[in-house]
Amino acid sequence: MLPVLFAVTIPQGWGKPLALLLVLGIAVGRALAYLWRLRAEGGRGSFLRALRDDALLTGILAAVAALLWRTGLLDGEIRLPVHSYGLLIATGFLVGIWLAQREARRRGQDAERIADLTFWIAVAAIAGSQLYFILVNWRDYFGPGRFLAATPLGTIPRFLVVWQNGLVFYGGFIGAALAAFWYMRKHRLPFLAYADTIIPSVAIGHFFGRLGCFAAGCCWGGAAHGHLPWAVRFPRASLAFQTFVERADPAQYLSADRASTLPLHPTQLYESFGELALFLLLVLWIRPRKRFHGQALASWLVMYAVLRSTVELFRGDVERGVWLGLGAGQWTSLVILAVGALIWLRAPRRAVAPGPAAPV
Repeated sequence: MLPVLFAVTIPQGWGKPLALLLVLGIAVGRALAYLWRLRAEGGRGSFLRALRDDALLTGILAAVAALLWRTGLLDGEIRLPVHSYGLLIATGFLVGIWLAQREARRRGQDAERIADLTFWIAVAAIAGSQLYFILVNWRDYFGPGRFLAATPLGTIPRFLVVWQNGLVFYGGFIGAALAAFWYMRKHRLPFLAYADTIIPSVAIGHFFGRLGCFAAGCCWGGAAHGHLPWAVRFPRASLAFQTFVERADPAQYLSADRASTLPLHPTQLYESFGELALFLLLVLWIRPRKRFHGQALASWLVMYAVLRSTVELFRGDVERGVWLGLGAGQWTSLVILAVGALIWLRAPRRAVAPGPAAPV
């Protein structure tokens, strides 16, 4: 477990120029990619039209640039820690994009549209995961004396301090699914067919993401029996240790020397390797043999809901919210299970040509 791999130091005076170059680079890169796709489809367009058609992104980037320039955050020396969690999330995202595009080409689908879609999926997933976290932990944001927070931008509502909010997978998945549905409707793409192409990428991306959770020490499990050979102790730098210190009786959760937590179930690894198994099942068995569009999506929804509900039995982070004896993840799993069953029962049974199992 290594929450921070290393830190990158930006010398004083370099912060604002580098931030500006990064924001401009993203905007220009997106516009050029838009033009490339437009011309590949036989259309014509200009660079300004590309920026205009991506007005939402351009506006967001302009607002970010203005905020960064106005605050003093970028004036002095900047130390940027590279977290294992973020690196593994990025790895899972890139691997997922590559796999989805490869499968799209194999199926005769528009791989470039998938590349464009992944940007909006990323934005919606971050927003959705934070919103879910805020709803689950609403007392920390809207309780007495908790609504406002002091930041370099001034005193603002705590839920707007996005760099301090937590992330919840289910919220990210729901946000990403809504963004994908909107994007595919806008571009007249068959949602269920493309969802079958993309859903294994969600599974493999989540596999990497939960490895990141293990490295950071979040989403930890409950106390494990001492004889459990794979029980883990999280160190001082982990989120688990830091949370236990703040509890009413930390001695119940920390070792006698207070150097680590007591042995806990590595629920992050339970879910991570469960998702890896679902990924292999999807790409090697279910998707090549599917009889209707949406079958791979429905299968993952049902199987992941069962996996998540089972893992939740071993979770120990009660801060995530428990109602009527069930955790927030278990309640959401019931909804996800119902959606998967509904897709399985109601998806149109059109003929689907079986494809060979994709190489992994």
